[in-house]
Amino acid sequence: MGMNGHRLVTVGIDFRTAPVHVRERWAIDDEALACFRNAASRFDWEFVVIRTCNRTEFVLWARATESVPEEVLELWGQAVGSPGRTPGSPVSVLRGDEAGRHLMRVASGLESQILGDIHILGQVRRCYRESREAGTVGPHLHRLFDAALRAGKRVRRETALMAGQQSVGSEAARFLVRHLPPEAPRRIVVVGAGKVGSHAARYLAMEAGVEVVLLNRTPERARQLAAEWKGMWGGLDALSRHLSEAGGLLVATGAQQPWVDSRVLASRPGDRTLPVVDVSMPRNVDPAAADLRGVWLRDLDRVHPDAAEVESARRDAIPQVEVLLEEELREFRDWVSDAGVREALRPLRELVVDVCRREVGHVAGAEAEAAADRAARRIAAKVMARPMMVFRDDAPGPEREALSRALLKLFGDEAELAPSPSGPETSRARLHTQDSR
Repeated sequence: MGMNGHRLVTVGIDFRTAPVHVRERWAIDDEALACFRNAASRFDWEFVVIRTCNRTEFVLWARATESVPEEVLELWGQAVGSPGRTPGSPVSVLRGDEAGRHLMRVASGLESQILGDIHILGQVRRCYRESREAGTVGPHLHRLFDAALRAGKRVRRETALMAGQQSVGSEAARFLVRHLPPEAPRRIVVVGAGKVGSHAARYLAMEAGVEVVLLNRTPERARQLAAEWKGMWGGLDALSRHLSEAGGLLVATGAQQPWVDSRVLASRPGDRTLPVVDVSMPRNVDPAAADLRGVWLRDLDRVHPDAAEVESARRDAIPQVEVLLEEELREFRDWVSDAGVREALRPLRELVVDVCRREVGHVAGAEAEAAADRAARRIAAKVMARPMMVFRDDAPGPEREALSRALLKLFGDEAELAPSPSGPETSRARLHTQDSR
């Protein structure tokens, strides 16, 4: 899938290719992302960086050279503070159709840790919006992400893949409830009130019937969410106090370093086993806490196997989803392959618009200039529709190239109309002269 010496490439790691301790070392926060964008500005790239709890992936429209993945990995290492290093063998590199298909599978939930995760479409949309606002998205990735997001919406609307409310947060909460010791209090502390944490807290309080204490860096956010189930809430500094009466702990914060350290967990009174589930990326519970007596610690990778029953319930929708994604991919591929045709017809289209604008503008008068321009472009679009269709559907490759060269020669910049001070008659004369060349 390429055009004018460019091609589509994805480079990244996810939960299938790299364990959590690798993914967290290569996760890109906002500061690292700004560093990567700055360094990448010297390359002829369009790119979007997809960042979720289970993946870091770079989607690029770049020069068709084999060195693009290596260049991405070099800048990636510099951005996360590991210059000269790469994630190694877990890195996945896809090109062309495979890269486009992978993005659509990600947006639709087919590549999520929880099959059909209801959050992933919003996460991909956010990453695309961030990149667009940063100026790293050009026409090709704009078109590709538009197709991928449209595909995700269709999957949600037309298939059963995203049926229900399953997500990483709700599945982590379900996992924790299943592993509460029989004697444990039915109170769980949830740290973090983002999408994952709020989904977990809402499931615990409203479906599992567990008493929830929601703690967040911004207590007001925790208060607003806890009001839904009339639950307790507070700031992060209240963690030690609430742990003494908790039967379990679920952590879903966005800090770049472990926030819940071993000392906090070791200082809780009593010898009752405390299940702790950390679904943060990078991990926000010190991994050393797993060695503490009475602490049962699990991270994202350990939560996933227990979600098998959810995957089984949604697996029947996969064939329908894959057919839908191929439709959207085919449309993008056609758009890319038509680019040469569009470029060849562009001078002729602009010539038609220019002539129409002059003629309509002369009749309508200066006060209707904007309306005249719109009318001219509508006329031009209708005139050019059939040539575009014939080029795309009927002209084989060599013939298409020959026709493109002929059109550029006939209607390129040197053939465009100059401003005509003499009105429409002169314009018509100029057009007649050009047509007779």
